[in-house]
Amino acid sequence: MKVWDGFVRGYHWLQLALLVGLWWTAENAEMEWHMSAAACLAALWVTRIIWGFIGSENARFCSFVKGPGAVIDYFRTVLSGKPSQPHTTHNPAGALMVLALLAVIGLQWISGLMTTDEIFTEGPLVQYVSDETATLFSQLHHLVFNGIIALAAIHILAVIIYRIKGERLPEAMVSGKRKDIAEGTVAAPVLKNGLIAWGIFLVIWAGFWYWIVGMSSGF
Repeated sequence: MKVWDGFVRGYHWLQLALLVGLWWTAENAEMEWHMSAAACLAALWVTRIIWGFIGSENARFCSFVKGPGAVIDYFRTVLSGKPSQPHTTHNPAGALMVLALLAVIGLQWISGLMTTDEIFTEGPLVQYVSDETATLFSQLHHLVFNGIIALAAIHILAVIIYRIKGERLPEAMVSGKRKDIAEGTVAAPVLKNGLIAWGIFLVIWAGFWYWIVGMSSGF
């Protein structure tokens, strides 16, 4: 059963590649490349938010973000060892991870707009804030990345646990199909063409690149 459109899958893996690239460029003082990757990540983040309202049925936040009661019931079922109902979108636990990652990554790139190394590189909003504020956001920018690493570790651990249980989540994020869900057991989600989201992404990316990279480079 096909459960993920092309944008959701591409978003997942491109976000991972960009986070690794952002870490590497920061560690090696490749700040021009760092800012270019940041512009791409920001555009990807904004597009995912938009797709969460207008995208495929199971990519919309309303399809997988549940209240505390549903989350507690899901964890009770998992901990009891009873089989849980198959999900064609993020399960309640996965939904928490999605929201947490969106929150910390959003905070990371927003804080980067007001971050400076006080030597060569500064975010496009540094000029509008005080030195104390820029220092605060620079510290926050480094601190939040540790939170991203922690969430990524939890995410990988959860995927391994689900794989042991027989749920092939990584494979689905590559092929778009859940082979562990038999056709007809649950209703297949209505998917939209991921190219729509990628078109939105390219427009936003061009704008962010010009604002974050182009203007500082004199383009």
